[in-house]
Amino acid sequence: QPHPQGSDWGKPTVVGYELLAEKLSESARGNQEGSSTSSEGSVVPMYRKFEHLNHRVLLHIQDEIAELEEELRHLDECIAQCSPRDEAGRIQPASRRGETRYGSELHYRRTELLGRVYLKLGQYNSAMSSFTSLLRDLGPAETADIQAYRAWMEKRTPISNSETRFLELKDDLLAVSPRRASSGTAGSAPSHESAAIWLPMILAMPLLAFAIVPGILGRLAILCLNGAAVMKLLTSTGELKELMTIREW
Repeated sequence: QPHPQGSDWGKPTVVGYELLAEKLSESARGNQEGSSTSSEGSVVPMYRKFEHLNHRVLLHIQDEIAELEEELRHLDECIAQCSPRDEAGRIQPASRRGETRYGSELHYRRTELLGRVYLKLGQYNSAMSSFTSLLRDLGPAETADIQAYRAWMEKRTPISNSETRFLELKDDLLAVSPRRASSGTAGSAPSHESAAIWLPMILAMPLLAFAIVPGILGRLAILCLNGAAVMKLLTSTGELKELMTIREW
C-alpha cells in the first residue's frame, strides 16, 4: 500500500475537527493546571445555544400538548354525560379499574390519549429543563475570547470557513469554561459551612446559660446577646437570607 511522501508514521497526524477538539481540550487542561498548555494561547470552547430554535421547539410542543389537553377535556365531558347516575341524579364515583375491565370505547380512547399526553409532556419537560439549565450553568462568550478563537482558526484553518460561521453569532454563543463555572460556587461554600456549624450552637446557648445564671436580668442579657448573634449570622449568610426575610426570622 503506498504511503504519502513526507509523512511521519511514528507520529499521529492531527488535522481537521480532531485538531480543533484537541485545541479546545487544552483550555480545560490549562484551567485545571493554572497555566496555558500551548504557546499559541488557549482557546475558550464556545458553542451556540440555539435560543431561537429552542423557543420554536418549546412553542411547538406546547401547542401540541394544548391540543391534547382540549381533546382530553372533550372526552372527559362525553364520558361524564354518558355515566350512570343514582336515584338522586348524581354521577356515580369513577373507577379506573372498572373502566379498564368494563369501559366503553370512550374510556379506551381516553386511556390511549393519556399515554400520548405522558410522552409529549416528557419531551416538553426534557426540552425545557435542558434549555433552562444550559442558560443557568453557562455564561455568554466574551468578545476577547471570540476574537482569540477566530484568530486561531484563521491561522491554522482546521475546518472549512463555512463551518466557522457560528463564531459570527456573538449573542448566541455560550462559553464552556471550568474556571468560570467553579468561581461562582467557590466563594459561597465557606460561609455556608460556617453558618451550618454556628447557628445550632448559638440557638442552644441560652439553654446552657440559664443553668448557670440564676438571675432574671442576667438571663435577659444573655437572650439579647444571643438574638444579636443570630441576626448577625443571618444577615451575613446569603443562603439563609434567601430562605426567609429578616422580618420573618
